[in-house]
Amino acid sequence: MPVRTMLLLCFAPFVIGALHGCGGDDGGGETSGGSSLGDCPPDSAAQADTGYQALQTQCAPCHLSTSEGATRIGAPDDVNVDDPASVTAEAEEILEEIRIGGANGGDGMPIGSKLSDDTIEAIRVFLACDAAQ
Repeated sequence: MPVRTMLLLCFAPFVIGALHGCGGDDGGGETSGGSSLGDCPPDSAAQADTGYQALQTQCAPCHLSTSEGATRIGAPDDVNVDDPASVTAEAEEILEEIRIGGANGGDGMPIGSKLSDDTIEAIRVFLACDAAQ
């Protein structure tokens, strides 16, 4: 057996083992790649649907792709709850704004009153299970 083949056979497991860790999860055990969205719980379809509905009713008045100017009330142009790509791309920011902004009236986020913890958790589940995929 040629030396080159022997070296390849000897070092291949080490190379494969080293590459196995590249680009993977950071060990946080979260289904969304280590993000602040957390885990997608099993059997969460109903809760995720509730979260989706909450996003549509609570956030849509200002965060629609068709909203312009004063109807956006200062909402960023790149966060639109009727655009799945936007929700996916901005999922962590959306959750953070709901958690912080909703609690305080936020920086330009006029929810008016804090969303319930159950509603916030339902939105988190939707973002972790559906939007972050």
